[in-house]
Amino acid sequence: MRIAVDANSLAWGWGGIPRYIHRIVSRLARDPALQVTLLANRDGPFARLPGTTEVVCRRRGGPIWRNEFVSGWLARERPDVFWAPESLAPWRVSVPMVVTVHDLGTLTVPSAKPVTQRLAYRTSVRHAVSTAACTIAVSRSTARELESLWSVDASGIQVVHNGVDDHFVPGDRTAALAEAAKRWRLEKPFVLAVGSIEPRKGLDTLAAATRLARERGRDWEVVLAGAPGYRGQSILATARAASCRVLGPVDEGDLLTLYRAASVLAVPSLHEGFGLTALEAMACGTPVVIAAGSGGLVEVSEGVAVVAEEPTGEAWIAAIDEALVRRDELAAAGVDHAARFGWDGAADATKRVLIAAAR
Repeated sequence: MRIAVDANSLAWGWGGIPRYIHRIVSRLARDPALQVTLLANRDGPFARLPGTTEVVCRRRGGPIWRNEFVSGWLARERPDVFWAPESLAPWRVSVPMVVTVHDLGTLTVPSAKPVTQRLAYRTSVRHAVSTAACTIAVSRSTARELESLWSVDASGIQVVHNGVDDHFVPGDRTAALAEAAKRWRLEKPFVLAVGSIEPRKGLDTLAAATRLARERGRDWEVVLAGAPGYRGQSILATARAASCRVLGPVDEGDLLTLYRAASVLAVPSLHEGFGLTALEAMACGTPVVIAAGSGGLVEVSEGVAVVAEEPTGEAWIAAIDEALVRRDELAAAGVDHAARFGWDGAADATKRVLIAAAR
């Protein structure tokens, strides 16, 4: 079976969606019955994943590339199925299509994303979902949003959870603490927050908790790891004013060290389609605190994370204190829970959806 994949985000950076595409595609490509072609808006090789073929064509802007090049290529080459794992697709697709929707937070938290992205969800993404043979939702929460916001029939949605990379496992915490002290001068207990710096992540609440914690003499500090996104600089200014430590972007090795060294991972997001950082931290044996009402984040944590019931500094201090007291219990439960989420299972489920769509 021939599968064409919009792999454009693989060619232009790294983050949650590129990782998702990379992990699924690399496993699909191991199946000798599948021919996987990666399409990207580039003028040269980009992913170099074994077992895949890359087709590149440079156009100015993603919409032009998808609606001119990808649409025409699909019409000429006629693969058995086209997969749009970034939710975006050409307006006209001449073969069966599967679209992955990671979340609809752009619509449910409208102030959290720029107007151009909100417009893309209301037009391009919604159109792609309406014309797809099947839509993959990364959580039941996202599936319910597709049904309620866009009236997508439940029979046309398949829930396929993301996975946790194999290297996220418990390790030598003493060594991780020593490395964190050496690399970033993190010499006292710290609460870690990981992800892009943007309004949807709820970091203003964590900044408020940091200020309150200092006033009350708590011995922990808050550390932020991630690149600034939409309105990120103003959020970072607020965080720094509250005495949060800002590390900026970190690579995979550094992230593993930080997860293992952190006393707690805090995920104060207003909305998440899945919540991968929470599972990664759990896999490393670090307890997690999440925000109530945060969609897929609550779903995938399933009772093994402490829930801050309100977006206030007071509620978050109480939740962090609880996680610190219950650290050993939560760490053991989290490791067991995270083990349920693997990329092999996610790739197998995705393959079944693609095969069914092609038929």
